Amino acid sequence: MASVAATARTRAMTLVPPLALITDTTQAGALLVAAFAGSLLVAALLWRWFSVRMSRDRWIRPNYRGQPIVAVSGLVVLIAGSVAVAITAAVIISLPAGEIQWAVFVPGQSVVSARSPDSATIAGGIAALVLLGGFGWLGYRDDTRGTPDGHNAPSGFAGHFRQSLRQRAFTTGLQKALGGFVVAAVAVQVALWSDPGEAGDNARTGSGDWFRALLHVLGLGSDPDAMWNLTTLGRGAVIVALAANLMNLLDRAPGRATKAAGAWWLVWIAPAALLASGSFRPFDLGPDTADWAVWSAAAVGASAGLLRSELAEQHMQGDTGVNPLGALLGMATVVAYSAAVEWVVLAILAVLNLASERWSFSRIIDAVPPLRWLDRLGSPYRN
Repeated sequence: MASVAATARTRAMTLVPPLALITDTTQAGALLVAAFAGSLLVAALLWRWFSVRMSRDRWIRPNYRGQPIVAVSGLVVLIAGSVAVAITAAVIISLPAGEIQWAVFVPGQSVVSARSPDSATIAGGIAALVLLGGFGWLGYRDDTRGTPDGHNAPSGFAGHFRQSLRQRAFTTGLQKALGGFVVAAVAVQVALWSDPGEAGDNARTGSGDWFRALLHVLGLGSDPDAMWNLTTLGRGAVIVALAANLMNLLDRAPGRATKAAGAWWLVWIAPAALLASGSFRPFDLGPDTADWAVWSAAAVGASAGLLRSELAEQHMQGDTGVNPLGALLGMATVVAYSAAVEWVVLAILAVLNLASERWSFSRIIDAVPPLRWLDRLGSPYRN
């Protein structure tokens, strides 16, 4: 998505001395650490306060060992993550223009574009809250109204479709699968919305007006970029939805989803944010890379704040927490990387989601010693 707007963004670039680049990287890093640590602390404190209040029959489910525990502690992740997203968005907006600058790659040059406009940051923050609220609500419905024994519930899209056909009902699992794509599409469109005041049409992302694209597909309009715009929107929505579902598929053991999300963020998202404010740029990173790295850090931090008590099997986040976590990581990937990289990520996510229909991730993890060690690290009941 970033590649579509590269030409338009380049027009607004100015050369920045190396010292400014280093300062910007430091500022971006400080925001990442603050978002992660702040949401971690808030989530840990909220759980200490909510733990007794959440011990209600409708929120209790058996875990993988058959022990009854709170199954929707992901509500804490939603609260802590949403607060962190709102605060960090306000901080970014309050900074003077150019205080934090995102670099854009141009062969043979070290160039930096001004920080994305306040309107773009607001749109991104709203999209992050849409993902947290939308996927959180869908996950909560499935946690509380779906299969009572969550660990024996169907997994994967095929499993939910089979259950829906078997019960002849629009099950909560199927609602979550289809509703998740709709939420993802809305969030992608909001996040990649172009400010009309910016230079050039679709100057920020090239996402365009999906409604015009849809009219073009139906033969009711003529827009030369319509098919590309619709493809951009669809690709982003699929990545977000598959990422959310992948976290759900991994959530079969205490802390596993949180560890996987942390690894994803550390390896794939955080480096992109730091590179986006530095001079070495191997990828064409989008202008809002660091914004979304900060917001995904808030979600990962909130989940990490519950890790210790989750490993102690006091609770499990359920779909309420892990689905929004995966969705934000997916969106951060969509915003950061070019279309070529996105296609690769989509293919990997699709393969992993499809593989779960045939093979058990738990068995694969147990069969690989390093993965088994990491998976059971910190768990007193699984070592």
